[in-house]
Amino acid sequence: MRRLLPLLAAFLSLALLAPAPAAARETPAYIAIGDSLAFGVGATDPATGGYVARTFDALRNSDRYSDRGLELVNLGVPGATSADLLLAGGQVDQALSEIHDRQEDTSSSDDNVEIITVDIGGNDVLTLATADSPCVGDLLGEECQGRFREVLETLKGNLTQVLEQLREAAPKADLVVMDLYSPLSGRGGAEELVADYAVGQMNDVTEEVASRPELHAGLAGVYPLFSGRAAQLIAADGVHPNDDGHALIAEVVLAAVEGRAPVLPEELMTPVAVNETNRRPLGRGGLEPIDSSREDGPNLAVILAIAIPASLLGVGAVAGAYLTARGR
Repeated sequence: MRRLLPLLAAFLSLALLAPAPAAARETPAYIAIGDSLAFGVGATDPATGGYVARTFDALRNSDRYSDRGLELVNLGVPGATSADLLLAGGQVDQALSEIHDRQEDTSSSDDNVEIITVDIGGNDVLTLATADSPCVGDLLGEECQGRFREVLETLKGNLTQVLEQLREAAPKADLVVMDLYSPLSGRGGAEELVADYAVGQMNDVTEEVASRPELHAGLAGVYPLFSGRAAQLIAADGVHPNDDGHALIAEVVLAAVEGRAPVLPEELMTPVAVNETNRRPLGRGGLEPIDSSREDGPNLAVILAIAIPASLLGVGAVAGAYLTARGR
């Protein structure tokens, strides 16, 4: 027995020095993918006032998660384009790794990724307003139109890949995609018409991809919320949502996750009075398009021809503010 005592003591010492097993994840997760909007830019405090943070806070206090808990994994990166999401080690790879690790964690049966939101496309369309873009010199030129078609096709292909990979990895998760808003809507002037048209075309692509039946994705339509309300809902940088804008976006995203109609504060839904002709949006994005074939409806070519001088200044200023906010 005496001979066994030193061996027993050594065994106990090793047991005490050995690292404790890692604590198992015990809560489900919400993953947010996107650009500066997901990051929270524009809010007074992006960490708590951005739409992702607000959506997460509402979810974890809901009946669905008040007892189970919820963890937030916000992967949003300011300046991200749809192509950036698919880079090696980018947001999609990070999301897939998080999903896989949680699925492989057999120590807990309630720690999977249950909610995924995606916002992307704003930086894609802003490439049309950079200094080297052919659109800066001639919006109606074939080179500009061709570049815009490339942007639309690129967004369609990239967003399709993003959603397909996420859906395959997390077949039971709530997957919600957000469309774009126009930061110039309601401000009047020719640049508003051009911005609304471009955003409407981008939103057509987003809606087309998100509505594919096999993806089982929901669409959070924020475009109508900002229609005519940029003065109330856009931050001082002229591009990102302010606190009220992020709050509205959060409610629409939350409603899409919960499968209900959004509840929107009436005081935030009353647009500032502007010239109705200038404020009327082009493109769908959740609203009916203008029929340019109607005799009493505006013709897009005429609008753009009149709009070019003013729109180059307005859209260029927005692009500059957007890129400056990201240090790019």
